Amino acid sequence: MRVSLVALVLAATAGPVAAAPASAPIADYSVEAGEGARELRVQAAFTEGPSGGGLVFEDGMGRYVREAQVASGRTWTMAAVEDDTLRTTGCRRGCRVRYRFGLDEAARGARNRNSAFAQAGALVAAPSVWLIRPAARGPGRYRLRVTAPAGISFATGIFPAGPGTYEADLADLPEAPYSAFGPFETAHIRVTGGEVEVAVLPGETGMDRAVLLAWVERAAGDVAAYYGRFPLPRALVILIPGGRRAVGFGTTMGNGGGSIMIWVGAAASETDLRRDWVLTHEMVHLGLPNLPRAQHWMEEGLATYVEPIARARHGHLTVEEVWTDLVRRTPQGVPGAGGLDASRGFQAIYWGGALFWLLADVEIRERTDNRRSLEDALRAILDAGGSIAVTWPVERTLAAADRAVGVPVLGPLYARLAQSAQQVDLAALWARLGLEDAGGIRFRDDAPLARIRQAITAPRTAASRGAR
Repeated sequence: MRVSLVALVLAATAGPVAAAPASAPIADYSVEAGEGARELRVQAAFTEGPSGGGLVFEDGMGRYVREAQVASGRTWTMAAVEDDTLRTTGCRRGCRVRYRFGLDEAARGARNRNSAFAQAGALVAAPSVWLIRPAARGPGRYRLRVTAPAGISFATGIFPAGPGTYEADLADLPEAPYSAFGPFETAHIRVTGGEVEVAVLPGETGMDRAVLLAWVERAAGDVAAYYGRFPLPRALVILIPGGRRAVGFGTTMGNGGGSIMIWVGAAASETDLRRDWVLTHEMVHLGLPNLPRAQHWMEEGLATYVEPIARARHGHLTVEEVWTDLVRRTPQGVPGAGGLDASRGFQAIYWGGALFWLLADVEIRERTDNRRSLEDALRAILDAGGSIAVTWPVERTLAAADRAVGVPVLGPLYARLAQSAQQVDLAALWARLGLEDAGGIRFRDDAPLARIRQAITAPRTAASRGAR
């Protein structure tokens, strides 16, 4: 049940949804932020000695480490950091490491905003930037505790395990969700099945805080309705004022949780936010496991396909706009030689991926007489534990979906489109769905699959499931 906006603002100090730890961690991090979080004092304890390359920092981040020390007993000894590797042979089972990390230096020196950057006194950096870790990935979990001085907040997309404590698989640390330190406040928005924590970073924006929260609530509600619940029990959205566009670049990271960064222009209006698609697109990503690089098109294609449908069902986009984009832009993504797995470029990744999910949705509905749909397939992936918080092979992901709908659609479709250049007769598809583009999209309700076209964008209710 969604709460009112007034209640959301009042809930700004509410605690996050806690995730119970699966097992005792083999790495324990304690981080204390200094004044302005410009420097972090980090202590790490490892119950198992690292092997296969020792302990390392993210590429290029070792230069911002100061006073690194290692202890296997009570005595601390200095240790050098060279080429992002802690140079010591004394770190065995039960070893401890401590060091100072120049977060402000790293933010100013990083060339990639996905690593670290500064924003009007706030510092944004994934935990992989400032936490030392074993070079070789293996089983086990890590626990992170963070404290900050008065006036400085800390927010992260890693799943919480208690007040000020977070836990995830140690193997996921290199791609852990975005995090931020700084003089900002957070609000907590509850949606069906989960919660969204919102951190509005300092900076110039013409938006009232309530308007920004309403935007996040609207996007989260649209996505929760499509998936049947919000994809994660808790996710972080970092709103970053800046840029010339009303809503700028958005990006999402998972692996042990989920966080979204999105830029909001100083001149953005409430109307701009109501028309925005970027935040909804990013939230759709939360519902699919991380896939191998070759299937990146599947992740982006799902967000491209689902986002306009989820918005249209709640009146935030017209049905004509949904089908206009699909009819006019999916032809640009038809896979070439080698199929979608071998395709590169924006059109193939986004619109080729969207074409895959559209074909899957239509085929599932056609073969089940509209009783099952892509939504059922995606909800089954969530029910099986799949989300952006984990990494799955594509075979496991599609098998979970096909089992739920009762017909083998996604697996065979993947084999046809991802690994070969099979032709797709889009003209025939549009005709069967009752879509005509004559300067504008027109609908033919006497087409063979008109009912399927209508059901794709129609709001789904308990009564409509199985009775279409």
